[in-house]
Amino acid sequence: MSEFTRANSRAIPLPGLTVEIALYGALVLIGLGARVAALGDAPLNAEEARQALAALNFARGTPDAFTGSPLLFAGNTLLFLLFGANETTARLLPALFGTALIALPALLRRELGRPGALIASALFVFSPSLVLFARTAHGTLIAVTCAFAAFAFGWRYLNERVPRELNFAALCAALAVLAAREVWTIALAFAVFAVLARALGLLAPQDAKLDMRNALLLFVGIVVSVATLFLFRREGLGATFDLLGTWLEGLTPGLAFYDPLRLLVIYDPIPLFLGVAGLIALGFVAMDEHARAFFNALALWIIVAFVLYSLGADKHPARVSVLVVPLALIAGWYVGGWLERAVQETDREFFLAQELPVFFFACVIGGFLYLLLAEFVTRGSILAASVLAALLGIERAPEFDGQVIVVLLLLSVVAIVFLTLATVGVQRARVIGLALVLSGLSLWTVRQTAFVNFPGGIGLNPREYLIARAASPNVRDLERDVRDAGRWRANDATTLALVADETLNPIVAWTVRDFRNVRLMARPTLAPDTQAVLLAARAPAPARNWIGQTYTLEATRATSLQPSAFLRWLFFRDTGGIEISDATLWLPPPQ
Repeated sequence: MSEFTRANSRAIPLPGLTVEIALYGALVLIGLGARVAALGDAPLNAEEARQALAALNFARGTPDAFTGSPLLFAGNTLLFLLFGANETTARLLPALFGTALIALPALLRRELGRPGALIASALFVFSPSLVLFARTAHGTLIAVTCAFAAFAFGWRYLNERVPRELNFAALCAALAVLAAREVWTIALAFAVFAVLARALGLLAPQDAKLDMRNALLLFVGIVVSVATLFLFRREGLGATFDLLGTWLEGLTPGLAFYDPLRLLVIYDPIPLFLGVAGLIALGFVAMDEHARAFFNALALWIIVAFVLYSLGADKHPARVSVLVVPLALIAGWYVGGWLERAVQETDREFFLAQELPVFFFACVIGGFLYLLLAEFVTRGSILAASVLAALLGIERAPEFDGQVIVVLLLLSVVAIVFLTLATVGVQRARVIGLALVLSGLSLWTVRQTAFVNFPGGIGLNPREYLIARAASPNVRDLERDVRDAGRWRANDATTLALVADETLNPIVAWTVRDFRNVRLMARPTLAPDTQAVLLAARAPAPARNWIGQTYTLEATRATSLQPSAFLRWLFFRDTGGIEISDATLWLPPPQ
């Protein structure tokens, strides 16, 4: 190395740091913040509480046959032993895996393109569904992350024949199988792709028996070790096979065929619309067999997942993440290619003088139309319709305001299209049009992410289609009141002699987990030392003159929205019926 090179390497603080690496680092940090910020503020819902209780009971040596997700069970057991059992530690594993998902497109930069991989990572950061399920004690996002990682490492192995890549793929595949039943949807898609690719000669057989044997041994070793918690809980292996059985049961035909499409349109429109646009564009783009096979694998992933989700009876909202990931990858490739072409074709002076003002004008019109719609759904009328009716001297009919909005929307679209075509021409008008669509959908996505995940201290909104069950903030009141009763009755916040109905929502058992004298009973009975009783809301008082306080534990969406109320729901999320689960805390009268 020359003296000049040594001097320059010493002058650069981080010689290996590039703009691309810095951008990935920034996206990962933003994604981590979105996934762990106020992670424990919302109480666990019933599904989360049952999963967390199983790990906590095992850590405490209490018999409990439930396992749920073997990977979450094992991970939460270790976290509870190390850091204690609370809402944050119960959700920490999905949050960390959800953050790792953001960095994975970097493994496929050659296939997606450098801009495309970065854009896919950005879509992962801000996706409302991916953020929500990374903040939920549920195994689906872990399974999707690990399955995607296994695919990425496996694909790199096929290209480079480095055994390390195949070992990483086996490790990730094992974790995916342990995480949630949704992994079998992805496995089916890749199995179909492998069969078709081998039949068409796209995957030539290679002599890699030793690599495959080592990877298989690693896969089996990880599955057995994690599922059984290093042989301390052999039931976990059966729970791993139960995930496959549960997945098969979910394939029975069900109703609401439009469910995955509805979730994607409302919450993840960029992956949906631009991902579909990318799939269409793939049919007209020339590429080598290697790249074509890669995108065919992603396309099969999307098709198989969409068909199974649409036709199957299992409609858990978390399953939409199985679709969001491959759609976001193809959307990233499509937008990345468009950005590269747009930058190459852009003339700086013309952009500043003509294209930027047109784009700004269209954004102003779009903002005005949004405010107009917000006024309409808030008041049921708009000022523009009142002014127009007064000028024309006509009587306003109930549907007049809606007709005015439709006319204004059409006029605005026509005006923007005409101005764009007249100013920049047809070729550049396409670029501005896609930029406007991408900008509008990006703002909508950020808004949805904030609405769904950070509602502002009121707990998750059960009226959201993405949220299957939402624990009520009232659960915090229940915990506080039980502690206050303990201080009053037993002079200690956690020694209250409490009897609880074990058939109640698992939220109750999780809420009183730290109380030393709690007894969970199928048919609660009073003992001489009983100081409090938790029963179903409609159950009679355990004894005469006892004082009861009812708490809402959980809420679920009751019915679908009427079409007339959908627009207001889309803006404010305050319409639609909900069903609630209650419990009553009974205390004896003060002596």
